[in-house]
This record gives sequence, structure tokens and C-alpha cells, in this order.
Amino acid sequence: MKDGSFAGPQNWTSYKEYAYTFRPDFMKDRIVITEKFFNETKDGEVTLKFHFWGGDIVSYKISKSGAQVTGKAVTE
Repeated sequence: MKDGSFAGPQNWTSYKEYAYTFRPDFMKDRIVITEKFFNETKDGEVTLKFHFWGGDIVSYKISKSGAQVTGKAVTE
């Protein structure tokens, strides 16, 4: 969250549970963020960082307002 707190379920940690809050969709080359994540995310901006075994880190920023969620890739 913009205030430095952690978003989604298990909000005491920045690490989110694989398959519960996100999962890969290898056939479509994307990461799916589950409804369970959004159900427990407060309104506002959230920056997600996906860390991969190969060392890559991909950042994605979402903005949530009620049931409306928009997002964009973060390029540094």
C-alpha cells in the first residue's frame, strides 16, 4: 500500500501465498492475481513485486477503488 503496509491476505508479510493470491498462467505468459487477493486489499494504490528464481523482479502497480481495479507495468 502507499502507506507502507502490506496488501491482501496475510497482511503481516509482504510475501503472498502461491496459488491462493496469485498463480502463473504459462499458456498465456501472464500472472493471474486471484479474487482472494483483491477481497482483502484496501482501496488505493499497491505496487506488486514478483521475484523469480532466475533473479528477475517484475513490478506492477494496481489501483483499487471498490470493485474497480486497474493496473500497469512499472518500468524503471
